[in-house]
Amino acid sequence: MMMPELTFSVVVAGALGGAMGAIARFLLDRYLRAGILVANTVGCLSLGVLVGFVSAFAADDASGDPASWQPLLVGLLALGVTGALSTFATVALRAAQQWMEGSRWMAVGMWAAHVVCGVAAAAVGLTTGWQLAG
Repeated sequence: MMMPELTFSVVVAGALGGAMGAIARFLLDRYLRAGILVANTVGCLSLGVLVGFVSAFAADDASGDPASWQPLLVGLLALGVTGALSTFATVALRAAQQWMEGSRWMAVGMWAAHVVCGVAAAAVGLTTGWQLAG
């Protein structure tokens, strides 16, 4: 996993990215019926691309350490934007609400859609990122 050293500048980059991701998630949820599904899927895809891209560069690097690659960019995008954009906590809350209201199949379906789309998007992202770096 590519975890940069948490310097002050990386933390600030993560906070700025987090603000951008949270605003994007809010807007998606507000204006799209499946906004949270879109946010989670895009978050998984973008994190997959970033991890694949950085890992491909690290594989070519003599040190092989992806954590040393652009820590501010990793802080901004991986820790900040993607972390705040994708939110499975919101899915958990909505699924629990549906479950408690008796819509158990809807709750299970919501979780299944988020997990399947998230894993598929992350796999596509990893492959895409690796190929972009190559």
